[in-house]
Amino acid sequence: MPVNITSCVYKPQSIEHGIFASSRLESVIGQDGVCSIKFSDEVTLWTFADTITGRWKSEKGRLEADKNEAFIDGMISNSIAWSEKITERNYKNIKLFFYKENNKIAQFIKNNKNENPLNHRFWAFDGIRSGDKVYVYYLHVYVPERADFLDFHVLYTGLARWNIPSGWKPGDRIDFQRLGPLFEKGEPFFGAAVMERNGYVYLAGHFKKNTNEFPLYFSRVRMEDIEKRAAYTYLSSSGDWIHDVKNAGEFSDDVSGECSLSYNEYMKEYIVIYSRIFTGDIVQVRFKDFSKLHSAKKEVVHKVKKTVGATMWAYSGKEIFSSGRNLFLIYIDPDKYQPVLVELKY
Repeated sequence: MPVNITSCVYKPQSIEHGIFASSRLESVIGQDGVCSIKFSDEVTLWTFADTITGRWKSEKGRLEADKNEAFIDGMISNSIAWSEKITERNYKNIKLFFYKENNKIAQFIKNNKNENPLNHRFWAFDGIRSGDKVYVYYLHVYVPERADFLDFHVLYTGLARWNIPSGWKPGDRIDFQRLGPLFEKGEPFFGAAVMERNGYVYLAGHFKKNTNEFPLYFSRVRMEDIEKRAAYTYLSSSGDWIHDVKNAGEFSDDVSGECSLSYNEYMKEYIVIYSRIFTGDIVQVRFKDFSKLHSAKKEVVHKVKKTVGATMWAYSGKEIFSSGRNLFLIYIDPDKYQPVLVELKY
């Protein structure tokens, strides 16, 4: 008898698979802010926020991803890589190739000549390809002189565009242009998660409302209007799409770092994945339509153990791809400063 999968209750089993894409450690020491972007049927792009560069003191240091066993020579505020399309066949040993200039990993969202990279940081978010263009959202962050740990100010959320040259192939130059501020200081950080469906680009954005509340907000825009701020609308608490971001609805209130937003063809539902700020637990929210999001159940699907002596919980839990009834996500281990891969089996 056929099973109506839309009526089933999905309670996934979670399995940790260790550090995601350990091939990265041939080029970098540590990273966070991992996002996957479908470039083609053969290629996946990967954006990262802060990226620690240097070299390992020993092979043991690289294999254990122990940054204390490395000579660190810098931290660039974003980087980009490519791989073959990630699948259930290759996810355990996926090989990432980083964009480089002069044989060194280079930022793809760049500082202007009057922006000191020690103070002005451009943290890459999620993105999307449309025709011969790739768009990536980013945060312009200002770090004061002699800043304490996590002492920074978000100036705005921007959008960067890459006009893909005819005949481009992996390894060729990647040239993104900053299009300027899209969302202003004090507005949600839209672009933390990006998804296209039925001609719309849907965005999730997190925000620190106060020391105890870290809600998510949602926005959408027609793909052809992605560069136009006035074309964006925002999900209200009642489930309507409205034009005033000041009246946007708040969803959840305990989101740590970036999240993910996807439409799962197997379950025929939208899925939001995020980490809880005060526990590191990874939460799943499933819903049939955005009008139902406010009442959707928040379910812990993976509990992350805090490393002994660590000062932070894991953060930025997010989906990176799905295949059939299995969903694959990462979270950031703040002690190792590495993304950890988790499989959810439904």
